[in-house]
Amino acid sequence: MSPMFKYAARVAIARNYHLLGIFLFVGMAGGAIAFPLTFLSNSNVLLGLCLFPFGMFFYHKPRFSYIYLGLMLCFGVMGYIYNVRTFYFFMIAFYFLFVFEAFVGKINSIVFFLLGFMSPFFYQVSVILGFPIRLQLSHWAGNILAASGLDIQVDGNMMVLNGALFTVDDACMGLSMLAISMLMGVAAIIHHYRRSGLQLNFFALGAFFLLVTVLNVVSNLIRIVLLVFFQILPENPMHDVTGMACLTLYVVVPMYFLSQHLIKKFGSKPYVVDSPATPHILGKSVAFILSVLVIVTGIHIDQTRSAPSRMTHAKVEVEGFQTVRMEDGITKLHNDEVLIYIKPITEFFTGEHTPLICWKGSGYEFRGISKTSVEANEIYIGRLEKGNEVLFTAWWYSNGIVSTINQWDWRSRMLVGEDRFSLINVTAESQQILLENIKSIFDNKWLARQK
Repeated sequence: MSPMFKYAARVAIARNYHLLGIFLFVGMAGGAIAFPLTFLSNSNVLLGLCLFPFGMFFYHKPRFSYIYLGLMLCFGVMGYIYNVRTFYFFMIAFYFLFVFEAFVGKINSIVFFLLGFMSPFFYQVSVILGFPIRLQLSHWAGNILAASGLDIQVDGNMMVLNGALFTVDDACMGLSMLAISMLMGVAAIIHHYRRSGLQLNFFALGAFFLLVTVLNVVSNLIRIVLLVFFQILPENPMHDVTGMACLTLYVVVPMYFLSQHLIKKFGSKPYVVDSPATPHILGKSVAFILSVLVIVTGIHIDQTRSAPSRMTHAKVEVEGFQTVRMEDGITKLHNDEVLIYIKPITEFFTGEHTPLICWKGSGYEFRGISKTSVEANEIYIGRLEKGNEVLFTAWWYSNGIVSTINQWDWRSRMLVGEDRFSLINVTAESQQILLENIKSIFDNKWLARQK
C-alpha cells in the first residue's frame, strides 16, 4: 500500500468519511427500493446526476441543520402516509443535505435547486403546466402573425397559414426543453462560482431561475412565430435547427451573461474553514436514526405500491354501457360508439392519469388539441393518430357536482374538503359522436358524487 493511500485512508477515517459513505449508500439504497429503474432514464435526472458533484460547495464548519431535518421528516411522514414517491424523493434529498452538512460543512443553495429540477415533482409540473402554456403560446403567436398582416387561423394548438397546418407540439415548453434549460442554468451558476469565488443566496438564485423560465417562454414564442411565418414544417430539417437556434440565442446566451452579472452584483465570498473540521457530534448521531427511517419508508412505499390498489371506484349509474373495474380505481365504460375512462384522483397534490401521457403510452400522438364548451361546461378536445387510425378524445375533471378543466380550481376545491374529483376521458371514432355522448353525460349527470 502506497504512503499516499495510507495517508488518505487515515484522513478519511479521522474525519468519519467512512460513516458519511455508509449514510449516503443507505440513501441510494432507499431510492433503489422505492423507485423503478426507468426513473434514472429521464433526461433531467441523468443531467442532474452529472452536475451534482460539481455543485457541492462546502463552507463554514459542519453543523446540525434543523431546516433540513424538519423538511426531511415532513416529507417522510407524507411519503409514508400517502405512498407518494415524489415526497419520498424529497425525503432522501433532504436526508443527503442533512448528512453532508453534519459531516462536511454548509452547502450552497444551488444544490437545493438542482435537486428540485431532478425531482419527479418537476416532471409533474411540466406536464400539468406545459399543456395550457402551449395553448397560450399558440394564441399569442397567432395574434403576432395576424398583426403583421397574415391571414392565419388558430384553433387550440393548431395554426393554419396558406393551407399549411402547424402544431405547437410537446417540444414547445415541454419537459425536455425546460429541464435542460434549468440544468444549463445550474451549470452556468456553478461555472461562475468557480471562476469568481463568489456565491449567491437562495433568493437571488430563485430570481435567476424565474428569469430563465421567462426566457424559455419568450424563446418558444419566437420559435413558433418563425416556424409559421417561414412555413417550416416538422419534416424540414430546418425545423429542429430553428428550435436549437432559438434555444441558444434567446435562452443559453442571455442566461450565461445574466448569471455572470448577478454573481458580480449580488454575490458574496463565503467563509471557508481552512483546517479539516470534525463532524457535528449530534448530527452524526441523528444520521443513524434518519438512515433507518429512510430504509423503512422506502420499503413501506415499495410494498404498498406493489400491493393491489384499494382505491375506490367512481360511482357511475348509466345504461347502455359495459362497465369494467380496473386497477388503481379506474372505471372503464364502453359500447359500440364510445369509450369512457373515469380515473379518480386521490389527493389534491397528486398527479392525475392525464390522457396526454396515457394515450401516448399506447402509441398515439395528439393532434389539434383545443378548448371547447359543451352544455356550458369547458372541456379539452383533441385528435389521436396512430398510423392510419384516427380517434377523437375529450377530457375534463368532475366530482359529480362541479366540472372544470382548471387545475387550480379542482385542486383548491379538494384542498378545502369538497368531494373528490375524477378525470373523465371520452373517446370516439368521430367528433360528432364524441360531442353527442359528452352532451348526454352532462345532461344526465350520471357521475355520482365522489366522497
